[in-house]
Amino acid sequence: MSSAGGQQPPGSACDFDSFDVNSKLAEISKPSTGYYACAAGSKCLPMALKRGDTVVIARSEGDWTCGYLTARTGAAQGWIRSQDLRAVPADPNPPLTAWAGTWLQDKNRITIEASKASGKLALDGEAYWRGGRDNVHEGSISGEVTPAGNHAHYEEGSAESCTVDLALIGDYLLANDNNKCGGLNVRFWGVWRRARARPAK
Repeated sequence: MSSAGGQQPPGSACDFDSFDVNSKLAEISKPSTGYYACAAGSKCLPMALKRGDTVVIARSEGDWTCGYLTARTGAAQGWIRSQDLRAVPADPNPPLTAWAGTWLQDKNRITIEASKASGKLALDGEAYWRGGRDNVHEGSISGEVTPAGNHAHYEEGSAESCTVDLALIGDYLLANDNNKCGGLNVRFWGVWRRARARPAK
């Protein structure tokens, strides 16, 4: 297998334990190909990426970046040429209004509004996992958070209950949870896109 420019991606696997809200976020700057399931002695699998698709960066190796690749057809941990990435800048101290809106991830949703309490935000979200034969698991979050810079931490009563960490990065939310926020396989982690406002009629 050869890649753009005749260079091959690293033969080592691109993997990391979980999302980190302190990770950097990038967008694909032009149509490109990512490679996942790379391992010694086996070929990588290609993944078509379009301009604007997101990558949560884990590390770099030579001319390649290992990250969580998100495309319209799916997501995977894989390698992408570093020159095909454009960093998404983060405001370290965004105003509360920058968080407000509806954030989407496939069928999952998080709505953020200004709270009546000073300096706080109100969260309301729902996430789903769909298996075969109409097997659907769901989870939800609802409560208030106090942002610290561009980070926010949601907790349901105690650390043993559902917790979700959020980072506001441009027009994206990067989220990580403790896998206790709903039914089996329901997660609030990953990259969430801000829903575009509908044009006025």
